Amino acid sequence: MDKGLSIVKLDRNNMQHYLSDLIELEHLVYLKRGHLYSTEEWGERQFLAELPGKYDLSYGIVKSDGDKLTAFLICSEPIPGVSHVHRVAVHPKHPGDNIGSKLMYKAYQDWKEMPQYKTFTAIIRTDHKISLPFAKRLGAKIADKSYMTRQFNEMGRSNVHIFDDHFQDDYGIKYVLIYLDK
Repeated sequence: MDKGLSIVKLDRNNMQHYLSDLIELEHLVYLKRGHLYSTEEWGERQFLAELPGKYDLSYGIVKSDGDKLTAFLICSEPIPGVSHVHRVAVHPKHPGDNIGSKLMYKAYQDWKEMPQYKTFTAIIRTDHKISLPFAKRLGAKIADKSYMTRQFNEMGRSNVHIFDDHFQDDYGIKYVLIYLDK
């Protein structure tokens, strides 16, 4: 980890402790990236929602000078045995610092050691120049239409426009579902 930054596990206590930082960071990233970041801005309700597996693989990056959250990654278990990355946000002041990749790698490393999870998934924009190549280097595969259909149905997401090797949101932005299996 870079000098002055450390990874903290966003367990129940830390999620509450860093709640204002999480909301502020989410807002800054949403303002800067808009629907390229997400179709919805998260608030207190989403960050404090009790989801299965949420505290197993969720992390934040904290600057040691002042204990301020600089980035976060939120996972949960939407399907038994599947750890899914819901959110990765990095403060707009830190573009190109690979902080998001460091968080994803930490979650991936810890996932490999957790026998309760057989699959690790994330949704990535098809044009994302860092995240998609990084996921492929970790060994992630891009889900095909039948895999995506099955996953989204199990997650209760029926409003997804699925194509052969990607899906599209209401803004026309293309995404892939990546997955790693043990």
